[in-house]
Amino acid sequence: MAVIADALKIVPPANLTSTAASQVVQTTAGGNLILSAPGSNRLSGQQFYVVASGYAVGGPGTFTATVQPILYGDASLATVTTKPLFSCTAGTLAYTGTATGAIPWNIMAEFEGDNTSQALWGNVTGQVGSTFKSPTVSVATASAINFQTEPPVKFAIGNTCGGTVGGNFKFVVTQFQIIEE
Repeated sequence: MAVIADALKIVPPANLTSTAASQVVQTTAGGNLILSAPGSNRLSGQQFYVVASGYAVGGPGTFTATVQPILYGDASLATVTTKPLFSCTAGTLAYTGTATGAIPWNIMAEFEGDNTSQALWGNVTGQVGSTFKSPTVSVATASAINFQTEPPVKFAIGNTCGGTVGGNFKFVVTQFQIIEE
């Protein structure tokens, strides 16, 4: 397997933190963290993977929150952060006292698309702590996908939380890559 696109090679992981209970992860410059697939028909008719992982962490106090990572994707940069392809089953982040509570998360998506169908389909699985979501068919992208264009599809990562998030909440991305065999 080879990494063909890596969002964290462009933006250091320390900058990829969402501090809101529900938000698409942004860089410190204020723009959304976007992972772009390569064009020029490189992925047309080919199986490829989108891999994302990280952790959610809360500050001191007594809080219980549910953390739900979301994978977004679309051909249009204007709509990519509003088009969820997959939502993890929420995992519980519970912590008490002065120690910081943390919970790891990951998403693994297997996609295939082509210029004839102009569609992108796949199966996606995710885990938040000990809460696992079995492979699920991804939601179709809103836009027609043209693998000839540069880039044909873009991805983003976000989160939504329920319950009491508490102060100093951070949703951190430590891996965000496109991989092909």
